[in-house]
Amino acid sequence: MRCGYGAAHALPFRVNQRVIGSVNLLLDRPGARPATDLGLAQALADVAALALVHWNPDPLRPTDIDTRTQAAVATKAVIEIASGMLAESCGLTTAEALSALRAYAARQGHGLVSTAQEIVRRTLPLGAVVSAPRRT
Repeated sequence: MRCGYGAAHALPFRVNQRVIGSVNLLLDRPGARPATDLGLAQALADVAALALVHWNPDPLRPTDIDTRTQAAVATKAVIEIASGMLAESCGLTTAEALSALRAYAARQGHGLVSTAQEIVRRTLPLGAVVSAPRRT
């Protein structure tokens, strides 16, 4: 109270469930905050921690934005091409093909993009994606 604070809350500052610090909320009146307020404060602390971990002091250049946009478009294109190849070859709708592609990648523990790239490069047989057994 001598410093003018009636209550304090400490929230974990975390990234991927790992605590890297804390955020302190200092209140001018005594008493607890509602759970919804603390939940919102925790969500903001989590976002702030993630932003801090990924912060880059160098400002983005226009070419950085172009490069990231081109990479995102290329990634989407590879996934759509692979889905189209699956749909045509296996008699699926494009939605079913995309679902099969996602399921196969998840079952194999691989990323969706790398699995799609294997299909486009023809290093992964199309039938393997559709008929792959489920791992338990």
